[in-house]
Amino acid sequence: MAAGIKETLFTPLVKILPDEHRIVISGQSKLEDPAPFYEKLIFVLDENINEFKTHASIDFLLNYLNSSSSKWLFHILKNIQAKFQGKKIITINWYYDEDDDSMLEAGEVFQSLLSLPFNLLESGR
Repeated sequence: MAAGIKETLFTPLVKILPDEHRIVISGQSKLEDPAPFYEKLIFVLDENINEFKTHASIDFLLNYLNSSSSKWLFHILKNIQAKFQGKKIITINWYYDEDDDSMLEAGEVFQSLLSLPFNLLESGR
């Protein structure tokens, strides 16, 4: 099982909760060159989702996501959908603050483009 990823000023925290079959991604993603971070995230997600036998949830608690990070994230979620569809139940929980329309809209776009179970949840933070 792959370890999580530490948070920086420009990258989110990725926390693995194996007993709950859950991966939590929180913080902000504001990278000019997101490739190194998101390539590592692909590895962490694949390794851990493979370890979770029947299901997994990925919780996003992001407070900022720039456009290049958003593109990477969409491609990652699309690949997870293709790789695990029919094999495991992968649920996406997208949390947003009540007054953060941009994060709500980002979640709505992802939800409309993916066939994964996708929940939009007000965080109350």
